[in-house]
Amino acid sequence: MKYPTAKQFIYLTNAGVHFATFSSQQDPDRKILLCLLKQSKTLKLHQFLNLLKAESETLSLEHTIALFNKGYLIAKDTPDELANLSIEESLPNILKELSDNQHCAIADQQGFLLAHSGFDLNQAEQAAILAVEIIDLQAKRQHNIQQASGQRSFISIIDNDGQSQLRFVPIHLNQQVFILAIKGNPQLKNTNFIHLVWLLGQRYL
Repeated sequence: MKYPTAKQFIYLTNAGVHFATFSSQQDPDRKILLCLLKQSKTLKLHQFLNLLKAESETLSLEHTIALFNKGYLIAKDTPDELANLSIEESLPNILKELSDNQHCAIADQQGFLLAHSGFDLNQAEQAAILAVEIIDLQAKRQHNIQQASGQRSFISIIDNDGQSQLRFVPIHLNQQVFILAIKGNPQLKNTNFIHLVWLLGQRYL
């Protein structure tokens, strides 16, 4: 495992972002990862350690190194920062990259539609309403779903051939929950998903 040097910058990996947003349950690993999502640009190691110290005396360099071992963090030589655009301007361009046919909408836990791509407005609003009802069911039955699948799972609407037509993906930022409604094949193992969550973290963490 390659650990960060003093001159390198700390990045969340796709696995780290998925773990951070999978649940609202308190967890020391999740607390560190959410700290990074609050920042508008990547931090150098000493900046990150100072941030952790300000958040909690119990968070340490050793704990940070453990996150590298788990694949939740990586170090890079160059920095990254979010574009200087509003969340309303940025979301549609990110959402279209999360589906292979560019159909994606995002709503909060009350069903308020934040943004959409590919869908017309009426379709997106209907998807947002449906997403809230389905995610509420998933939250109530998460233990049963987890036992049946043995891994993190999402609820999908499928057609007669068993192909997913609409998939619902929750994003937890502490007690705030957002739901992606994705038509087509989800594209969540890429930097676009990381930037989506990072962008949401600026406003809601």
